[in-house]
Amino acid sequence: MTKNCKLFSIILMAITFFAMKPAFAECDGFYLAARAGATKYHIDNNHTTNLSDYAIDKRRFLASGALGYRYKHIRAEVEYLWRRKNKETVIGVSEARFQAQSLMFILYYDFFPYYWFTPYVDAGAGYTHNKTRYRDKIANTSFSSKDDNFTWSLGAGLSAKITNRLNLDVGYRYYDVGEITFHNGKSDANDQEVYVGLRYIM
Repeated sequence: MTKNCKLFSIILMAITFFAMKPAFAECDGFYLAARAGATKYHIDNNHTTNLSDYAIDKRRFLASGALGYRYKHIRAEVEYLWRRKNKETVIGVSEARFQAQSLMFILYYDFFPYYWFTPYVDAGAGYTHNKTRYRDKIANTSFSSKDDNFTWSLGAGLSAKITNRLNLDVGYRYYDVGEITFHNGKSDANDQEVYVGLRYIM
């Protein structure tokens, strides 16, 4: 084995040992979290092609804030999610808008809570407020609706320890955001999100 191979093997073993070694002076308790990422909606049944294709089925920025509590493997938190409003003009004659905001209670399970790296899974329940608006400039007609829906979510991610109180999270979530009302009926909608965030244990 060459010197480079030996050196690489030693470094790899050191990194593995460091990553799997428990962190000392670990902290449980209340924490604050902030996250940002991207969201992608999907409408199960298109009642209006313009509104769905041009305003809803888009990738948009999201941001959230949460207050939680961690004890060993379990984390529980209340999170508010803000998603950027979708606004599109269709061929210059129609305008479509859509926005969704959620308030969620989420439970997490950290597989290795006191290690430098840990995968986690999460499940949540709450409600989402959906707002839609469509305006035809030529016909001078418009339609708008507001829907408050029960929402559930499932997700998974990876957490990395920066300090004993500060963690970096990268994750994915699937949301069922309930029904969206159109001028000619309702459609079920879901939302897939990826995010990066920081948690600080107080």
